[in-house]
Amino acid sequence: MPIQTINSGSSQGYQVRVGPRHATLTKFFASRLHGGDVKALAKARKAERAMQKRAVPVESRSGPRSREPSNNTSGLVGIRPSYAVFSDTAYLYFAVSWSEGGRARCTSFSAQKHGLLVALQMAMDRREKGTGVKSGLTARQAWNRMKHLVAGHEG
Repeated sequence: MPIQTINSGSSQGYQVRVGPRHATLTKFFASRLHGGDVKALAKARKAERAMQKRAVPVESRSGPRSREPSNNTSGLVGIRPSYAVFSDTAYLYFAVSWSEGGRARCTSFSAQKHGLLVALQMAMDRREKGTGVKSGLTARQAWNRMKHLVAGHEG
């Protein structure tokens, strides 16, 4: 909901945020300046309708993400190394995520159980099956991109 109640110290009122993702249009309606909570909320709702007419429409993304975002450090979209600790021993896994019908899905493959490159290849295959997008890399190439994230592993 684009209208949020703000109740912090001396600031009481309603904040309207409209626009894609990072709210391109915002406006605050203080309860004291607008004659109380009820009137401030009414003005916030009226402003919300006006702001939605001016705001840039939200574009929904279609299909799976195929380009890696700027904060991706593993070098592969949707696949990352992960550790699980059991009985004070850390085990390396390759966690893979994708979405099906708008629902997030994930699984992981153990490097201890399957071997490092086989587990990574299994993760890459599962991501490809879930999204239909090929990474275009071999498991060795993918490992070379992400091995800086894994402590103490030689491959």
